Amino acid sequence: MIYLDNAATTAVSPGAADAADRVLRECFGNPSSLYSSGLESQKVLERSRAVIAKKIGCDPRELYFTASGTEGNNLAILGAARARKNWGDRIIVSGFEHPSVMNTVKSLEDEGFRVTVIDPGKDGIIDTGRILGEVDRNTVLVTCMRVNNEIGTLTDCTLLAEEVKKINRRTAFHCDAVQSFGKHETVLNGSIDTLSVSAHKIHGPKGIGCLYVRNGFNIQRTFFGGGQERGLRSGTENIAYAAAFAEAVSETGDLRKEEKRISSVRDILRQKIEGSGAAVINSPQDGSPYILNFSLPGFRSETVLHFMEEHGVLVSSGSACGKGEKSHTLTSMGLPDELIDSAVRVSFSSNTTEDDVREAADLFIQAVNTLQRK
Repeated sequence: MIYLDNAATTAVSPGAADAADRVLRECFGNPSSLYSSGLESQKVLERSRAVIAKKIGCDPRELYFTASGTEGNNLAILGAARARKNWGDRIIVSGFEHPSVMNTVKSLEDEGFRVTVIDPGKDGIIDTGRILGEVDRNTVLVTCMRVNNEIGTLTDCTLLAEEVKKINRRTAFHCDAVQSFGKHETVLNGSIDTLSVSAHKIHGPKGIGCLYVRNGFNIQRTFFGGGQERGLRSGTENIAYAAAFAEAVSETGDLRKEEKRISSVRDILRQKIEGSGAAVINSPQDGSPYILNFSLPGFRSETVLHFMEEHGVLVSSGSACGKGEKSHTLTSMGLPDELIDSAVRVSFSSNTTEDDVREAADLFIQAVNTLQRK
């Protein structure tokens, strides 16, 4: 089986699985307990936090463990907006955000916030100038993802955050970095206030993530309980998965070197399917090489996906969170239904080889020549 749906989730690495198993068996104490087994669990937690913080480029004290990227996005957006409600009510969001961002932002409309959505162009790129043009004295939050999860658009969130702060230094800036962490660099220079990451996109387990919160940033609590994670995210910490996340992070290696390799892998697929004349590429040319989205006009996505699975290749039609619904990202780009209904997303990881994508490309071409058009 060839697995090419890594934007949905990645296979847990043996090292990460071993780390979780070891902690589950040997270090079961509650890290909030004062006796020795609890203190040992606390040490594991803090060592794991330090490893992940180093990769992000922040102080470990600025990093909070969460249960997922979704939870991190919720904590950041709700916490930032509510903490600034006394002086502003505007939120600006890019139009192709993950549902955990878009739906959270939309929910704030019920609390009196005004939401401005900036959709990407047909090329899949967000015009950051349009975002900046909307920032005013009442803007409490701007949120934009580093890598789009459906088509792979790369946005320079560091630069965008800097420009937002020049217009209104009080405006909070959140970055969803779930699809970029461990694959692309994101520079934290004091302008990005919050940033969310997740383990299962880089060969760690599902159910663990982290939220970066800039030191000194005013964020309102949305979780209440025993005060774990310095009061921001109460609940007994998942020590085993924190250790597994740290191990997965330590295995990522040289990001630029791996990005170059993945680019070569992606280009093999892109060139083959473009050469067939049957595909329309939806991903930007200079997007993340880890994601390639294209349409096969005349063929329904589901039909192509089932054909590929029957022949041993797993791909998707878009975001795993969409569960078969029309692509939110392609719709926000204003693409015609013909392209949206026939879209396929192929996504890569450190486990993907050139032979994998060559076989997948041949199968896509075979599908076009074999399947009945809709």
